[in-house]
Amino acid sequence: MHDLLPYLIIGLTSGSVYALIALGLVLTYKVSNIFNLAHGAIATVSAYIFYALHVQHHVSWPLAALASVVGAGLVFGLIMERIAKALEGADFTMRIVATVGILLLITNTCQLAFGSFPLPVEPFLPVNVVNIFGVAVTVDRIIIVAVALIATVALYVFFRNSRLGKSIRAVVDNAELLDLSGTSPTRVRRVAWIIGCTFATLSGPLLVDTLGSVDVGTLTALVIQAFAAAALGSFSSLPLTYVGGLFIGLATSVSTKYIHTSDQIVSAIPSAMPFIILFVLMLVMPKARLVVRSMMKRKLHVRWSLPPRFQIGTGIATLTLLFTVPLWAGYHLGDWTAMLSYVVLFLSVGLLVRTSGQVALCHATFAAIGAVAFSKLAHEAGIPWLVALVLAGLVVVPIGAIIAIPAIRLSGTFLALATLGFGLLVQSVFYQSSWMFGLDGFGLAMPKPHLSWLALDTDTGFYYVVLAVACVTALVVVTLVRSRLGRLLRAMADSPQALATAGVSVNLTRLLVFCISAFFAAIAGALYGMYIVAPTGQSFDAFTSATYVTLLAIMSGIAPWYALNGAIALTIVSSYWHPTGMSNYLQILFGLSAISVAILPPQGLPAGVRAKIDRWGGANPEAPKARQVTAPKRDIRRGRRISPGRLEVQDLTVRFGGLTAVRNFDLEAHTGTITGLIGPNGAGKTTIFNVCSGLIRPTGGRVTFAGADISRLSPAARARRGIGRTYQHIELWDSMTVRQNVTLGHEGALAGSNIVRQLVPMRGDRNAAVSAADDAIALCGLTELADAVVASLSTGKRRLIELARCLAGDFTLLLLDEPSSGLDAFETEAFGHVLRQVVEERGIGILLVEHDMRLVMDVCEYIYVLDFGEEIFRGTPHEVAASTVVRSAYLGSEELDVATRAVHLA
Repeated sequence: MHDLLPYLIIGLTSGSVYALIALGLVLTYKVSNIFNLAHGAIATVSAYIFYALHVQHHVSWPLAALASVVGAGLVFGLIMERIAKALEGADFTMRIVATVGILLLITNTCQLAFGSFPLPVEPFLPVNVVNIFGVAVTVDRIIIVAVALIATVALYVFFRNSRLGKSIRAVVDNAELLDLSGTSPTRVRRVAWIIGCTFATLSGPLLVDTLGSVDVGTLTALVIQAFAAAALGSFSSLPLTYVGGLFIGLATSVSTKYIHTSDQIVSAIPSAMPFIILFVLMLVMPKARLVVRSMMKRKLHVRWSLPPRFQIGTGIATLTLLFTVPLWAGYHLGDWTAMLSYVVLFLSVGLLVRTSGQVALCHATFAAIGAVAFSKLAHEAGIPWLVALVLAGLVVVPIGAIIAIPAIRLSGTFLALATLGFGLLVQSVFYQSSWMFGLDGFGLAMPKPHLSWLALDTDTGFYYVVLAVACVTALVVVTLVRSRLGRLLRAMADSPQALATAGVSVNLTRLLVFCISAFFAAIAGALYGMYIVAPTGQSFDAFTSATYVTLLAIMSGIAPWYALNGAIALTIVSSYWHPTGMSNYLQILFGLSAISVAILPPQGLPAGVRAKIDRWGGANPEAPKARQVTAPKRDIRRGRRISPGRLEVQDLTVRFGGLTAVRNFDLEAHTGTITGLIGPNGAGKTTIFNVCSGLIRPTGGRVTFAGADISRLSPAARARRGIGRTYQHIELWDSMTVRQNVTLGHEGALAGSNIVRQLVPMRGDRNAAVSAADDAIALCGLTELADAVVASLSTGKRRLIELARCLAGDFTLLLLDEPSSGLDAFETEAFGHVLRQVVEERGIGILLVEHDMRLVMDVCEYIYVLDFGEEIFRGTPHEVAASTVVRSAYLGSEELDVATRAVHLA
């Protein structure tokens, strides 16, 4: 034990600093839903301010520390609060991109100001030695541990006892209620951001004293330790976060005592301990702890693109230009080759970020593994060049499948953390091992293609090889984006929940896109490695994956244009214009652009200019006009009439923690009828729908459909069995048109959980889906809006689109959750006509949750009344309207009169 004590002291010291950073990170995350990837960069700025004041300008260390901690904490707190407020309506991708942009801005500014090499700093805290249990410990270590402990306790007491601390806790739970009580949520969040950033700046000088130097790379990377500590604290508990920071410091330090081996991989484990903990936690932590609170979604910014005629012309011109590059590029030819390899890489990243809406920060790692695999296959095993290149891509596919595991469980910030942790883990443990780049620093042997009759191994020949690979990749990616899989990916980006309840196995879709993306990233890594000639681990820094994602987020155009634009910005600009620090200036520009795009999406060309280009390019610039919903004037294709069946809920109980949402509830909904489910807000109606569609697992009871127990089936499996639904809060694929939404409602079940069917539709699938969509669109009176983008339409129209999407699917029973919300009286009457017509013509069953009692009484044949999660009445509309129990619990005298008149009119 005596031998272990020095390691424990070192671990407690470093762990205390990690805990300080993590506490600020958790605090700001809780009040803003923004996981600040630039949190470590704020600590870096504090360290450099301290260095400039104390070392360069000889200011006493207490004053320098006061300025770097309190001053910088206040300034960064105010700035970050304003940025967080501007990001309130942004999606997770833009939130991550904005914080990465701040990271790039800060780190590269520091490098321009202070250089990229470590700056030595003499210890400023007392270094006299005291004896603890027979071990000599310097006083500065004790001070650091004490400061972290005191700051943690003070923060905990502040939250528990002070009025402002309680307000910060309240703004996390219910900002609207806090506002009604007379306390400004904005002011409370501002204070929280100042406190959180001050904890980060406090760690800056402490890290300087601990490390003995200031290094932007080392200090910024330390934020990963904070991420892992925050994960150990479940991203919510401040005491557990503090303990998590100490645990990481102790685990890292103690492991150095017991791991003494010549094995390069095992010996790297201590330094990689935070990355290992972070990645493992993202895999095993209960999903309930990784659920982000709901937020108001920003109205989607739909990217405008050139009409197809112009895109074809631009493509031909671009290919012609690229084909002639060797004729005039001169010594810049290598940079153009590198640019083309980045095109392949950015197309790979774009499949995830731009098409499927998933932020993965590990593509530099995929590229590194691809380069290593190619070297071992082509150089060591002597496999032919093209075969080795394809096999190198295939080697990374299983790794992409492994990374899809956290993608299946996680989304948004947590997926970004898991993939970043994976990338840093591979870099820390494997890069310098014989498995990858080795310790000698000579780099990998990367043979170029060679044909006796064609000089492909020259600079010019290799350029054309990379151009060919880039063109093939672009063609494949564009084809994928426009294929069934592309439609599924776009839908998944907008609403994975709606996609699952349309019958699609979303987990399989995620697996597919990660494997495809990993394949092309590996190809890009091999090509880039051949351009470098002898790549090392430094050629594939894992943290550059964040730069790639940021760069793609700010680029204009669709595939493949965003990849080409991003590759040119990253390589060609600095090739022709390379003053001192050009790389840093570009990174700063990328960071500023990322922040601005995240806060205020660019509007692009003026509407008038876009309309003229559309007209010249053969596109129709006229926006579809809305019209009133009326019953269709033509006969609708009835399709096959469904077989009789029923949905049965038996003894259903649902609990959330200590709250019972539904208790011992029974229900039957038959095909060929419309069954109502009514009750006051919070009665448990939507909970019952979520259980029936598989989104919630019940605490007790079971659900059967068509005689089969479906209680344990996934939402997609239930949809394929014939259960469709709409949502109280509309779930549509907003970036797509009305026709695309409705068509995919039919196509979802066809894609299902079959890997081949998700990639390649069977003959006749598309025609069947289009035909079903046309019928459903006409039935809901949406024909004139068929080509409108869903995000641009009103709530009432979006409700009808959601119904049309269900009607296009091959569903036996529809669960409609407040479908008339947002419709006016005329639209509601026409809506009721549509429901009755569908039931009469197709024999579909409908279970209807609705607050418009006139509609309920008009269309329903049987009604269940729910209150506080329990059934209080069931019966026909006449019986419900006459019930005093229903009157007192839900309808009230005025609504009861409306219901009674509706029944009499019926």
